[in-house]
Amino acid sequence: MFVEVFSITYLLALVITVFTVLGTYLFLVKKEKKFQYRYLLVWSFLCFVLHFAKQLVYLDATQLSKSTAENICALSTMIFPFIMLFKKKNILHDFMFFIGVIGGLAGVIYPTEALGESIFTFETIRFYFSHISLLVIPLLLALLGLRVPDLKKWWLIPLCFLGYQFILMLNTALLTFTGMVKREGFTPFELFISRQYLNNSFTFGPTDDMGAVGKFIGNLTLPLMRKDILNINQGKETYWPVIWLLTPSYILLTPLYVLFTLPFNLKKQNKEKTKLVLNAKSNY
Repeated sequence: MFVEVFSITYLLALVITVFTVLGTYLFLVKKEKKFQYRYLLVWSFLCFVLHFAKQLVYLDATQLSKSTAENICALSTMIFPFIMLFKKKNILHDFMFFIGVIGGLAGVIYPTEALGESIFTFETIRFYFSHISLLVIPLLLALLGLRVPDLKKWWLIPLCFLGYQFILMLNTALLTFTGMVKREGFTPFELFISRQYLNNSFTFGPTDDMGAVGKFIGNLTLPLMRKDILNINQGKETYWPVIWLLTPSYILLTPLYVLFTLPFNLKKQNKEKTKLVLNAKSNY
């Protein structure tokens, strides 16, 4: 059985995702808060370990790049456990909720790395487990009231996303300039700035295979930020690394964050109002 969009295996993965959310929520909802948090923390560290377990599949030193922060979801898998180690809630928890839900959903709805692969291979199972986890862990942190995303921090989310992109850029530099990743006909620098091979997370601009969606997002930035002003790319269209995403991030990510977090904040406000009313009645 191979993974193809709208195939039985594809639809089965969607069903498993829904049941994982519901099943885990029902399992944890009556537990103590400390147990809930530790359970999700251990889960996130398991994903962290599986990210490096990719090497058990490749068994090739030239494929070490697969266990680095090569894309948004890989980076999320690597840092989510350490964000959860912060006992005091901060903006990183808010961003973890946002990027986890988006990345996890995107991976399940359009499983790029799993398409055409057998469902019974270790890498396909790991791919689905990791992306379902990226969605489920932050979502349950919010649903269980452990780390409710703060609506007031909306203006910081695009900046966190740019921080993510900066880390991805550094990772790409590591892969290309150390020779961990090579491509015939490309110098390390040419491969570093190329939009078509390593940089599928918007760091250096949308790739051609993103089609109309990529073109739309690219047009949201300032025209100047698509020009090769330093003549490093033979005058071709060159997006300013990371910086070009500033305007598109505020235009696209801000309303999405508000949409995702509003239900949790309304629920929190209603609880606080109910608590105030009950306290007032008891004092009366």
